[in-house]
Amino acid sequence: MRTPITVAALAGLTTAVSAQNIGTVSLTASVATAPIGGVFTIGIVLSDNIAGNSVFAFDLMVEGFGPGIAVPMDPTPDAGVFGFSGSASGSVVTGLGGSSDILGPDLDPSLDGVTVFSFQVTTEVTCGMYEFTVSDGPGPNSAMQWGQEGGIVILPAEYDQIVFNGVSIFINPSPATTPLLALAGCVATRRRR
Repeated sequence: MRTPITVAALAGLTTAVSAQNIGTVSLTASVATAPIGGVFTIGIVLSDNIAGNSVFAFDLMVEGFGPGIAVPMDPTPDAGVFGFSGSASGSVVTGLGGSSDILGPDLDPSLDGVTVFSFQVTTEVTCGMYEFTVSDGPGPNSAMQWGQEGGIVILPAEYDQIVFNGVSIFINPSPATTPLLALAGCVATRRRR
């Protein structure tokens, strides 16, 4: 038999769970499909479930999985990112930075909903599905922090949970190579006869 106290305690537990501070890191892509040798852009967008200016800092690593992925240059930060540091090596890109709003939430907007940095990708080898994942970066900070008011300055605070959302790009033959592939298919069919 449940007493009113038990019901109230259970209601409090469910409220506490849904009140967690949850940050989300999402990758975006400029295209859904790209040709071999094509160039496309991957962006990193930060958001959370905290009302108002909240996303304060990030330290992220993006990895590309698939044959022939190359990142030809270092990532480009959003103009509002303070103290950005980033690099690209092969199919791995890192980025670290924060909001310049350390003296209060009304001076500058936070990084909530901002594409904090982006980078270009080229595909060089074969067709297929290419996966891009994002995770905590190698730098000194957490993957993502929010700004907690601490009096005169904003203090970086940890999220209870961070959700990482990757993206997939399908690499298909370029239109110029499509007739060659069709011809190769015809030759392969003819040899089987």
